[in-house]
Amino acid sequence: MGIFGWLPQRGPKPATPDDAPEQSLAVYASQPALTAVIVTLIGIEAEQIDEIIDVTVRRFGKQHKIVYLTDSLDFMRFRDRNAIFEYMPSALEQKLHAAEISWNSYLERRWRLLVSKWQPVHVISYGRNIDAFLAAAPPMATRTDR
Repeated sequence: MGIFGWLPQRGPKPATPDDAPEQSLAVYASQPALTAVIVTLIGIEAEQIDEIIDVTVRRFGKQHKIVYLTDSLDFMRFRDRNAIFEYMPSALEQKLHAAEISWNSYLERRWRLLVSKWQPVHVISYGRNIDAFLAAAPPMATRTDR
């Protein structure tokens, strides 16, 4: 094998003896994949997040994978609960960086990407709903100080 044994070998494969057992592909029955539910937590106070996680896990946790969409930078609440989460920049972040990015097009693309990625069967909103959040996103600001 030598020092470069981890590299794939090039050239023809070595011949196998005639008495080697035939390799076959085994397919095992498995559990069907869980469907996803996206729970939006936009504009929610940090203290409410734990209660919302409790409620949604009790209601949907056995049948669905729950994905929390938050505009909060307090990710530890989700990490401590082993919850799946995605982040969308808050309205404050959008205002602070309005001159650098077109938020309305960015957030719409981000939302489409998340829907494509998770393929939710339900979208549940706590706080501001996703449609209102996307509609309120500012377009790219023009600088007047140039």
